[in-house]
Amino acid sequence: MSAFLACACGGWEAGPGEAAGGAPSQITVAPCSVQGGAGGAAESDGLRCAPAFASGVNVAWLNFAADVPSPKLCDFKTLFTTASASGARVIRWWLHTDGTVTPGYDADGFARVITTRTIKDTRAVLDLAQASHVMLVISLWSFDMLRQGPTANNKLLMTDDAHRQAYVDNVLTPLATALKGHPALYAWEAFNEPEGMTTEFGWVSQRISMADVQRTVNWFGGAIHDADPGARFTNGCWSFPACSALAPFKNYYSDEALRMAGDKANGTLDFYEVHYYPSNGVKASPFVHPADYWQLDKPIVIGEFHAVDTDGVARDDLFTRLYDTGYNGAWAWQYANADGAQDFRWPAMQQGLENLLSAQPASLEITCE
Repeated sequence: MSAFLACACGGWEAGPGEAAGGAPSQITVAPCSVQGGAGGAAESDGLRCAPAFASGVNVAWLNFAADVPSPKLCDFKTLFTTASASGARVIRWWLHTDGTVTPGYDADGFARVITTRTIKDTRAVLDLAQASHVMLVISLWSFDMLRQGPTANNKLLMTDDAHRQAYVDNVLTPLATALKGHPALYAWEAFNEPEGMTTEFGWVSQRISMADVQRTVNWFGGAIHDADPGARFTNGCWSFPACSALAPFKNYYSDEALRMAGDKANGTLDFYEVHYYPSNGVKASPFVHPADYWQLDKPIVIGEFHAVDTDGVARDDLFTRLYDTGYNGAWAWQYANADGAQDFRWPAMQQGLENLLSAQPASLEITCE
């Protein structure tokens, strides 16, 4: 197990020979550090790990768009250990989000080379997840990137090949290479609900086309699979109307659609991730329709839903319903932050996770091969 877990609640502790606030050569151990527990994956470096059913929660941020650099490791430890004890095995976590902090752009709008600090901080969160017996989905971007932050540069990243390639070369490939084979890395996710910034579906003021989104997803997937052929890659689709072969819906993220948009043969999804809220309409509900209803060719994870009574299913039965009807995972929204006046934070989803753990303990075990 690698040396990790500087859990100083204010951020990094300076190690020997380095100034506080600089890029550390290693993470030093502070009083709230933890060690890999029994049944965890702490000694499985280099192997591909996963539970059979990816139960879990969204964090999705402790500090919006700014969890890295200087992650709040004590708060992440609390999140990971608390969720894990109730049966969560996968935590969905946002990285760049809107680009306010990372990756950073030069004067011509090209993504800057990722810093050693960003890589080390991201690895620190993964290492802490590993020791806590959970895995992470790292979601790179959200539709928020055209709502706020450096929107002009963010738009170039998604619409201009040279700017997209600069992000791939300077940020994504080095990061995926550095984290290759980490046993706590469940998957990479291109976008959170990119449909929100498209002319076809969007709800933010600036828009791009779905073709731009598809090309970018394809390029991101290709870069990640080039750097780490064993990595899982997905995209956080807003709802089944944009990710289903069932008419009149359309699957914008099929292998064929992504390859046609971006020309990268390996830039395809390893599983579909789709979100659902009652506002999407019961026709798009995974709590009404089983996984095979959507006529998709890969496993499906329901990546966002509220832990409330939904479409006739009691709050505490939502995880079990998705398991029983053929889905491959479920991540409740969300652990740390309220949605305006509505509060769906932990422990709203705790009993549902515990019910699934009680019914299907073997399916929630993280195994490596």
